Amino acid sequence: MPKMPYDRDSWYSAVEPRYTVTYTTGPYGAYAARRRFPTSRVEIRDITAALVALTLGFWWVIYVPGGRGPWFYLGLAALSVVAGFFIHEMSHKFVARRYGCWAEFRADYRGLGLMLVVAYFGFLFAAPGAVMIFGNISREQNGKISLAGPGSNLLVALACLPFAFMTLAGVSDLIGEIAFRLYFFNVFLAAFNMIPVSPLDGSKIWRWSRPVYVGTLLAAGMLFILAFTGL
Repeated sequence: MPKMPYDRDSWYSAVEPRYTVTYTTGPYGAYAARRRFPTSRVEIRDITAALVALTLGFWWVIYVPGGRGPWFYLGLAALSVVAGFFIHEMSHKFVARRYGCWAEFRADYRGLGLMLVVAYFGFLFAAPGAVMIFGNISREQNGKISLAGPGSNLLVALACLPFAFMTLAGVSDLIGEIAFRLYFFNVFLAAFNMIPVSPLDGSKIWRWSRPVYVGTLLAAGMLFILAFTGL
């Protein structure tokens, strides 16, 4: 079986052996057989660890003593992580598999540990891991796979936008607060990932299509500004 490259920049261009029944995920040393269901125990373990760690870290950051109570902020943190991080990563995976690639999430446990330490002091800086992708893909396909992540964040933000206005309309402060926090979190993730620096999604989108990059960045920027001016 050919040995997969270990260089992070080559993960998107590596060619998966098409007639083997097993393959390796490079530096993580995990093996997975072809399956009817597009996941593995390793991916389930890693995505669960990332979700739990990110939820705890985000909870520590957004918790307000004397506010709505710790369980409210824990639930809000979990919802934000699922609606932002999980959908973002699974969007990469879904599009990559549509192009015939092998794709699974792998956690960066050192990054998760550092995130928890920093979050304890009130700051959120996360490098939880990424979807590892092996397959023979073009630059355009690579760009579309990358666009799926921030694109999903913008769609979630737009879905939250009408509910965020409920507070202004006097309908529901609780729903409005939840929707606004989800809106802001997803817009921030989209804008951050559009930075054209490897390994962020923006660098691959920029190499594929400058107009698509500029349009997506403008959309994220306008929604980001709206968070401070219109909501």
